[in-house]
Amino acid sequence: MRAFCARLEAGIGAIGAALVAAFTLVILADVACRYWLNIPLSWVAEFTVFLFQFTCFAGAAIALRRSMHFGLGILVHDLWPRAARALKPVVALLVVAAALLVVGLSLRMANQAWNSMYATLPISQATIYLVMAASALVMAIFALEPLVTGKDVEVGVE
Repeated sequence: MRAFCARLEAGIGAIGAALVAAFTLVILADVACRYWLNIPLSWVAEFTVFLFQFTCFAGAAIALRRSMHFGLGILVHDLWPRAARALKPVVALLVVAAALLVVGLSLRMANQAWNSMYATLPISQATIYLVMAASALVMAIFALEPLVTGKDVEVGVE
């Protein structure tokens, strides 16, 4: 499972890097078109917000696997160091439950927003809810990893 999660993290990292590159290129193109060519691009504002949201969801999943997020684990470790070892599985299961709840709610919201389109983009607003569901599902997998393997995740180790 560790190798699978490491490959999944690498894939999500590559997607995140591509999204940041796309974000940068779109903003540069917008600046060039707007200020040098006097041709404003109407779709840039919505598209960059979409890219930013997508990037945040990708980054959140990676941060969870690397234990770089703010969460219950930090509180357990800092407030109750003696109980931290016993509470780690409880925290992991709470994260899995919350992630699965987000998956369900995101899919429900995607279903409701399916026919709602962005004003300047030819995609449904439900797309971001599907991305949110995928991110939460990956978070659930990453939260289960230490429980299944019995080891904490070490960054950069496969």
